[in-house]
Amino acid sequence: MQKTFAYISSLILCTLTLTAVAQKNIKTPEKDNTPLFNGLTIQLDVASVASSFLSNGESYSYEAGAQVDLKHKYYPVFELGYAGANKTSNNDINFKTNGLFGRLGVDINLINPKKDQKPTTNLFLAGIRLGMSNFPYNVSNVIITDNYWGGSETFNYPAKISTKVWYEIVAGVRVEVTKNIYMGWTIRSKNMLSQDIAGEVAPWYVPGFGTNTGNNWGFNYTIGYKLQIPMKVKTRTNKEIKKKK
Repeated sequence: MQKTFAYISSLILCTLTLTAVAQKNIKTPEKDNTPLFNGLTIQLDVASVASSFLSNGESYSYEAGAQVDLKHKYYPVFELGYAGANKTSNNDINFKTNGLFGRLGVDINLINPKKDQKPTTNLFLAGIRLGMSNFPYNVSNVIITDNYWGGSETFNYPAKISTKVWYEIVAGVRVEVTKNIYMGWTIRSKNMLSQDIAGEVAPWYVPGFGTNTGNNWGFNYTIGYKLQIPMKVKTRTNKEIKKKK
């Protein structure tokens, strides 16, 4: 009986000792003191302006965006633009369109600052967008030839309307060139979700997406300004606390 009691006592003592050592070695996770909201960046895409100038009016696109900085890690973004096309094919079929488009998404900063370092102002971002455009388009001078009976007839398809939805996988870099002024580039893989209706004359160009194929690549080069909007947090003074008590 005494041996059993001694064994149990030794076992309890060892358990308490190991528990104390384990608790001593466990590090309390450091509290993240990074503010939730860290500014709003307004940015203009200059790459679309340049490509519109070089296309000689065949297609054009202009866009801008607003991006929120959350904890220097997450960057929700909204992009809005206007685009169109006026294309005549080799067989004289003409396509015209113009309309607004929008994208909504989020980027994640893949650069993690080391311990005791300030958050970097240079960003390596990766994210996703969901885009949509509702736009009118005209197709004219469509010549259909009857190979059996012979002859041909010209058809026009004015005032047609389409809605297209797509998603984009994006990656890019943004650098602070001077205080609150940012420049950077983004590469996009665009993938169409909407399907063309069978038997309908499909649009050749979709504002915000480009030529109406299953997928496209896009490139943006932006210049932006970061607005440092202070977030006011109301705190109680010692007098208010004593008064409440």
